[in-house]
Formats: sequence, structure tokens, C-alpha cells
Amino acid sequence: MKDVYLIRGRGLTSNVYVLGKDQITTIDAGSGAYYNRLEPEFKSIGLRISNVVQSIITHAHEDHANGLIELLQLADPKIFVFHSDDRYLSGLGENRIVRLKEGDLIETELLNLKVIHTPGHTDGSICLYDKKKKVLFSGDTVFPDGVFGNFPPGERRKIFLSLEKLTNIDVDVILAGHGRPLYENGNQHIMKASKTAALYI
Repeated sequence: MKDVYLIRGRGLTSNVYVLGKDQITTIDAGSGAYYNRLEPEFKSIGLRISNVVQSIITHAHEDHANGLIELLQLADPKIFVFHSDDRYLSGLGENRIVRLKEGDLIETELLNLKVIHTPGHTDGSICLYDKKKKVLFSGDTVFPDGVFGNFPPGERRKIFLSLEKLTNIDVDVILAGHGRPLYENGNQHIMKASKTAALYI
């Protein structure tokens, strides 16, 4: 997809998706580990990390959010996080945190992303959906091949209901928080995940 770049997570860290060139949005920020530093990756794809104006966190686990520390040293983005995960990012500065709720629309240089609350992996997990392009940034909620994110004890029904919610949207492309992108037939993979999750409740 033109001007959407993948910084592939190495080891126990998330993928980072980079949208646009001049007014850049990142989706997740990785772990912040030395071997996953963002600045060299931006240089390798010919982009300036200082052009990042907003960073959306799909959930506040360390492997998705700790890279914000490096990012904030090199750019001055707003940070978007679902309101029930915001406490984990409070140390980054109250004036830069944007608290999301279900159905919010986030405009980027390339896509208009609708916030879909998908609790289960964490209470504040979200997916981001562009209806026109049929693209789903799925965080750790769902992955290709019918795989879905792990969940704490007692959260089985939440992850199932979140996957059921995703079966109601039209998805071709799944850009997940870990692993490879999926460029077609996303609905089939979401349906498989939902059917598997149903076995756990």
C-alpha cells in the first residue's frame, strides 16, 4: 500500500506502521529496545522521524508502547490511546495524550481510521479501520490464519465478542501487531478466529 510502511518488530516487540511522509502517523511504537530503535528504521525508508505528528497505540503493553520514549525525544506527536489504557501512559505528559472512545475517527495523511474497541487482550485494546480501503490495523486482537491475541484469565468472553464484532465489517487487509501483513480475504481469517474463540467460552 503506497506510503504505508512496515517497521517489522524483532523479537518480543510489536510491528510499527508508518503512514504518510510529511504529517506522519505511527501505529504503535515498539518496545524501545536498542535493536528496535525507530530512528534508524525511519532513515532506512527515507523518512524523517521529526515529521511524526501523531502516534496511535493499539494497547498499552510495553512491547507496543515503550518506543514512545525514543519517539518523544525526536518528535512532538500527540499520542492516541483508548481511555481505559490511558493510565499506563500518564507519565508522557497530560497535554499530549488524546483519549479515544468507540467510534472515534482519526484523520491521517492517507487514511481515515475508525476506532473499534476490542477488549480481551487488554481492556483498552483497539483496532483501527479504514472503510474505503478495507484495511484493519488489528493490534494484538487478531492475526492472519485465524490466530487471536492471548488474554488474561476470565477474559475469554470479551475476546470472543471482540472478534464477533470484527466479523461485521468488510476487511481485505489485516495489518497486525506482530508477524506478516495479510493483503486479501481478511474477513475469512477473522471468521476463523471467531469460530476458534467460540470454543473457549
